[in-house]
Amino acid sequence: MHYIIMDLEWNQPISLSSGAYKRVGDVLQFELIQIGAYKLDEKRRLVASFSRTIRPVHYRKLHPRIKRITGIRQEDLIMAPDFTSAMKSFLNWCGEDVMLFTWGNDDTSILSQNINFYKFEDNMPDVYDLQQLFGTLNGNNKNRFGLRKAMDMYNIKPSSEHPFHCAVDDAYYTALIFQRMPEDLDYGQFISRPKMLGKKTNKTSASDRRAQVRTISGALRSKEALNPLCPECGRKTKVSEGYVPQGGETDFVALSDCAKHGLIYTYMQFTKHTAGYALYQYSTLSEEQHPAYVKTKHLQWKNKIAKLKERKNK
Repeated sequence: MHYIIMDLEWNQPISLSSGAYKRVGDVLQFELIQIGAYKLDEKRRLVASFSRTIRPVHYRKLHPRIKRITGIRQEDLIMAPDFTSAMKSFLNWCGEDVMLFTWGNDDTSILSQNINFYKFEDNMPDVYDLQQLFGTLNGNNKNRFGLRKAMDMYNIKPSSEHPFHCAVDDAYYTALIFQRMPEDLDYGQFISRPKMLGKKTNKTSASDRRAQVRTISGALRSKEALNPLCPECGRKTKVSEGYVPQGGETDFVALSDCAKHGLIYTYMQFTKHTAGYALYQYSTLSEEQHPAYVKTKHLQWKNKIAKLKERKNK
């Protein structure tokens, strides 16, 4: 028996009005660009690692945010294997008698969507959610712990040799957390269930909003934009700094805080129509909820808004 700790990175469309998103966005919201994993033996010793960059077929241009967060470069993708080849290599590396884990179910959901889209037919083992397991062990089933928070709780120090948001390095830190968890746990109740992704799903949270608007500036000043709902509890929150454009003039992101669930990202995405714009607004909880991280993100957003106002006034 071996334990496999997996982490994934993915690209997203530059804009919802892009040709690629219009072609495949209903069934491929995100496209995988990196698989990283660590293998542990039956005594939970690290015995091997796996890292593979994947060449995207549809969202070929790296989104600026993804490039900044992951450090992946456009040239890294050109000669990389496609999804099917990379997945076959990964499963061959995993071997037969394994248990597969991820931190949270975002990876599982996006992996499932890519598997379905590319009609990947090899059998995947069940995937177990270490983030949910960690929360249960620490008496909190509802508010999911970010990876860095869990590291702090287990006194795991970051290393310059393992930068965050590289798939194999995030898998490394997750493996260190797994090593510190009690042995002989019942993993059956922690199978990771993929979430439905894509525009055609009927499953939406209270924070989702679709509307027709006349102007982008007016929509960004609306009460719905400035008081987004927490995606977990539906409570109103407050955007304190404002909306920052992301990689163009039709996608925007803002920060707010739920007193119960923490830092929230709210996305406003606009698609041009003859009479104005179609708006899709949704909110997600930040994967990282450490107080220092939250404070830093708000400071960053404040500085970004200030720079945007300076440019506008010039």
